[in-house]
Amino acid sequence: MLEAKILPEADLQPPKPILHRSRRCSAGERAARIRVKALSLLLVGAVACGSLGLVNASALPQTTATLKSADKVPVAMQLRLPFCSKQKLLPNGSEAVSTLMLLHYWGIPADLDRVVSALETAPLQKQGAGLTGPDPENAFAGNPRKKGSAGCFAPPLVRLFTKFLPPLLRAKDATGTSLEQLSKENIAAGEPVLIWATASMCAPAETIHWTLPDQSSFDWPVNTVCMVLVGYDDSAYWLEDPSRESGPTRWDKQLVKKRYEALGSHCLVVSKAP
Repeated sequence: MLEAKILPEADLQPPKPILHRSRRCSAGERAARIRVKALSLLLVGAVACGSLGLVNASALPQTTATLKSADKVPVAMQLRLPFCSKQKLLPNGSEAVSTLMLLHYWGIPADLDRVVSALETAPLQKQGAGLTGPDPENAFAGNPRKKGSAGCFAPPLVRLFTKFLPPLLRAKDATGTSLEQLSKENIAAGEPVLIWATASMCAPAETIHWTLPDQSSFDWPVNTVCMVLVGYDDSAYWLEDPSRESGPTRWDKQLVKKRYEALGSHCLVVSKAP
């Protein structure tokens, strides 16, 4: 399992990138890069087999786990995903970036531009002294490529996934499911899960307020993040958070539970079709 510490709630700053001066690569370095690319292609091919049903999801790269004698559920599990950060890519794109990570896990060849273009959106528009916009259950509020936008919940992403997934896989809105149940039924089966929590597990921040089409009002915490639940152990959850510069990050279970439930326990699972 990757080594990481449980971050305190007060830790708000993502790690800073390490800058390198550019220089000409030697012949040995170029050869090493070619070998790495070749291995990457082999890995993508192996994961692609998984998406076609040729490899069981539990056979995808993951940590070893100790099994309980009673229910045979691993007491600890960590799935490996190709991490992608939305920093410097999309101002409000955690839903699109997390979707991309999940597609790549299942071996689906997609790029960020295609995912963003396929996402159903509706604008946030000024009306009088306030804003009007869509229900996040129906569409992404705003534009992932523009600042000042909000986001969406699971239903628009379910429709987004159906545009990319093969017939052997399906996306499902599992909102309301506890993190414990998601861990036992999905993570333990090799299925990463999209969940909605907050950046760096901070308390929900100031909100964007707008009026919905039915004239009711909605408040979206600006630090809402759609992220990927990839693992658990006895005291923590492992999450790929696209608002950070690297992942995965190990967070205290009770803190994740608190943030997840505060936002409504929204989640989405991708699994093999029955």
